[in-house]
Amino acid sequence: MVHIWTLCTRLKKPQINIDSLTNKELKYERRLIVFIDILGFKDIVKQSEADTSKIELIYSVLEYLKDWEKTEKWDLKFVEIEESAQYKGVNNFDLRGKTNTTTFSDSIVVSVKVDDNVNEMASTLIVNLAYIGTVLLEKGILFRGGLTIGNIIHVDNGTVFGQGLIDAFMLETRSAKYPRIVLSDKLLNELNYPIETKRNSYPYHQYLDRYDDGCVGFHQLIYYQVIESWTEMTPELLTESLSKVRKVIISGLDSSFEKPEVFEKFKWLKEQYNKLIIHNDFDFETKTEEHIKQKIRELNDGIAGQNIHYSYTDNFYENRGKDKN
Repeated sequence: MVHIWTLCTRLKKPQINIDSLTNKELKYERRLIVFIDILGFKDIVKQSEADTSKIELIYSVLEYLKDWEKTEKWDLKFVEIEESAQYKGVNNFDLRGKTNTTTFSDSIVVSVKVDDNVNEMASTLIVNLAYIGTVLLEKGILFRGGLTIGNIIHVDNGTVFGQGLIDAFMLETRSAKYPRIVLSDKLLNELNYPIETKRNSYPYHQYLDRYDDGCVGFHQLIYYQVIESWTEMTPELLTESLSKVRKVIISGLDSSFEKPEVFEKFKWLKEQYNKLIIHNDFDFETKTEEHIKQKIRELNDGIAGQNIHYSYTDNFYENRGKDKN
């Protein structure tokens, strides 16, 4: 069936002067650029045809990401608590008014205009992206992305193009692989490495890591490790958040027995979860662990039998912990 609007446009094609669509000179700007893709989006959409809760999930996630199109969202809340930012002047890390964000379907593009302040702008961008990652993960949403620096045109109405965008997209497609955002060689060459003294450090240094495959970046869980000492992150709130993401990972591990590519991503995320350093997790009086973060154990760890579900093992240790309390 032909859409009425399409039919009308066929009957009478409007004459558009392309030159009139912009009243300013367009030129490439040097920007930090991140391209992020939601993993498994097509499967969630397919599930939503039979499960209305998935419709609500999709809508809430897309609305949440769209809200980040407001430049004021990229604030200093998670940067101003960092000693390295305080030493260098917190206002130097403010990227509001320099940020453009475009969301479309299951992807999001963020760019930040930079000059000689790459380290400061990268810090605020990375810290906020890490936060976004945890919000999505607690909803059961995994993402991956590529972060680079390059030339791009990115305007307020959402129009975005340039080699920098292509580079970020290819980095996400070829290198990210797991639920993480990886950085390009080009960007890393402009960041402050090596860190010779504490004064040379920036907030992003606490988030970035070099992984076993050689890539440098940050995963969707790192926020919890870095932000643990923040006064607003109480042990109770951290325990609740980590419990949510543990359940998300467990559910992902057991979601299918015929999709190794999905299992591989959740297994990688499980390893990152178990590696998280939570200082308050250890009770020095009782000399016991797992007071905030319950580990995700291997199948049948310490349990008799040949169960095939990670949830069975996880529930066993969760119930045993409740019995001890």
